[in-house]
Amino acid sequence: MPPRRSDPAGWHSKSIMRPVELRFGDLRIEGWSRAGDQTWFRVHPPGLAFDTGRGAQQLAGAHDVFLTHAHLDHALGLPYVLSQRSLHKLVDTRVFCPQEAREPLAALIAAAERMENARYRYELIALAPGDRVEVGRDLAVEAFPTDHVVPSLGYHLWHSRKRLAAAFAGLPPAELIALRERGVDTNEVISDIWLSYCGDTGPRVFDLEPRIFGSRVLMLESTFLGETQKGQGGLFKHLHLDDIVERAEQFRNQALVLHHLTHRYQVADLRAEIARRMPELAPRVHILVEEERV
Repeated sequence: MPPRRSDPAGWHSKSIMRPVELRFGDLRIEGWSRAGDQTWFRVHPPGLAFDTGRGAQQLAGAHDVFLTHAHLDHALGLPYVLSQRSLHKLVDTRVFCPQEAREPLAALIAAAERMENARYRYELIALAPGDRVEVGRDLAVEAFPTDHVVPSLGYHLWHSRKRLAAAFAGLPPAELIALRERGVDTNEVISDIWLSYCGDTGPRVFDLEPRIFGSRVLMLESTFLGETQKGQGGLFKHLHLDDIVERAEQFRNQALVLHHLTHRYQVADLRAEIARRMPELAPRVHILVEEERV
């Protein structure tokens, strides 16, 4: 499938980028993502940020920021977000990132503070795969390994809830009340992955973190399309649509949100390829990138 755009770089100089919003029951995602341009997302609840792009005003309300890696199209906006939050005297911001990215990110933030003659209110915290962070009532974020050309992480958003334990199922209400009055905990806590966000990654992520196939919502990049770009995914550690097609039967997710499309293709190209090559999965696929031409 050849690119539709005629300019050599695949750019359209008169595109207006507008954030997109998707809803999945209680979960709401807003953001924008284009390969090499910028990627940022805000997830409600709890209102956290996954990556910061080049700085979006919508992220100023995020108390917690999780960076997948330090490439500028994902992390350059961090000083702007911290500046905005400090300017409006919002509570201190927690910024989470891969261990290897912590030092250069701290230097970037310090340079921005010097330029603004200001002090930002934040804490910069390094994470490793398996680390968990409480981000709200019954909500936690867990880091997992991804497959990119620089140190990188993906993130699971876990949701926990209580329900009547199986051992007490079928008991009459009066007996349950009596048990609780005697201090017996009749509930059990169950947890599931509401959302998984992979950031930039190559196909090895499917082996590194197979739990992503079972999360309620999976946010997955789909950077490259077509025969001419087949080798690009392995070279730059991004996903080609072929990588997703090959595993179409493994996705048990209620929704698969694709993002990070290269500028060489339009959203319509990606939609057409999904419908043609993954017809059974297509109803569950959503694309979180749009553009308005002027």
